[in-house]
Amino acid sequence: MQKKTWGLAVLILLAGAAAAQASDAVTLHRYVVDYPHQVPGDYVYRTPRVFAPERGGVDFSWNWLSGDKKDVMPAETGTQLKLRVGELASQLLAGSKEPIPGEMRLAVASFVSLDQVYETSALGRYLAEQMLHELHRLRVDVIDVRMMPSMQISKGYGEYVLSRDMAQLNYAHHADAVVAGTYSVADGQIFVNVRLLENNSGLVLTGASMVFEADALTAAMLKHAGQPYQAPMHEVMVERGPARRAGER
Repeated sequence: MQKKTWGLAVLILLAGAAAAQASDAVTLHRYVVDYPHQVPGDYVYRTPRVFAPERGGVDFSWNWLSGDKKDVMPAETGTQLKLRVGELASQLLAGSKEPIPGEMRLAVASFVSLDQVYETSALGRYLAEQMLHELHRLRVDVIDVRMMPSMQISKGYGEYVLSRDMAQLNYAHHADAVVAGTYSVADGQIFVNVRLLENNSGLVLTGASMVFEADALTAAMLKHAGQPYQAPMHEVMVERGPARRAGER
């Protein structure tokens, strides 16, 4: 009788362990780890502890698959920001006393914080990037000072032609004017100003401005604003080039 009792107890313990293991498996399958190496298909990572990459020795990221849908911004949010930059570009050209398309060559600088002119962010860089595109779309000659003299090809990674490494860039560019922009944030509003500055003299040729409400997208782009530890140690000269003949682009 005692043997039967012990046998029944063992069966109950085994059944409980199996149930707990099954329960754990269901829970643990909610964690997914992106390993940089091959992992057997039946492998289950059985600890909820997450170690820093420096402890693990590999670079991996965790994704929590709880089934809860994350708030995803609609595509229209980014489209609205793009359209705003297009409106700024149109304002810029409309306010000029002299024709710009086909007559002037421009360079575009990153938009910076109004309070710290060496500070920029993902928003400031995007505004400049999109402004370059919008001006080109409006048939303005625009140069990109980040272009390297030659294309670099890295096996297994890709081909590169843009850089911010001064050792890889030309130190002089010819342009008639530079597009400079600033932004400021206050009470949930973003104030953007942009002007076209004549090279050598700094004369403001035209300007444009806009105010729009900050949203989740622009807040994320402003999150990691920063500036160099010191004033730039290298200079890229952007100056007026030789006069072009009529009809020359």
